[in-house]
Amino acid sequence: MMETQSSVHLSCFIEAIALAKHEQCETRDELKALLEQKGYKDTVASHAVEEISPQYLAAF
Repeated sequence: MMETQSSVHLSCFIEAIALAKHEQCETRDELKALLEQKGYKDTVASHAVEEISPQYLAAF
């Protein structure tokens, strides 16, 4: 079960980077909302978004 959770977290983090790069996400809240729309649970989306620095979002 731990491996499955790790896979989901990794998948969500990768998706967060892709969304930040290709979507107009200016805030962490916008990115989190997009991840939740993609089907990730609130806690998983929140954790992934916390790992992405605000400067990264602004860079795109």
